[in-house]
Amino acid sequence: MMSTKSTYGNQIRIDQYSSQNISNFGKIGMIIYLLANRLSFQS
Repeated sequence: MMSTKSTYGNQIRIDQYSSQNISNFGKIGMIIYLLANRLSFQS
């Protein structure tokens, strides 16, 4: 019981960490996407 419980806790921690990374990467990706669109419109 104890081992499965700790593994479950680690899984939740990993899920929260990965979701934060995805949201940060999404913001950076949107900025790059908007900048690329502006550059392509100007040319």
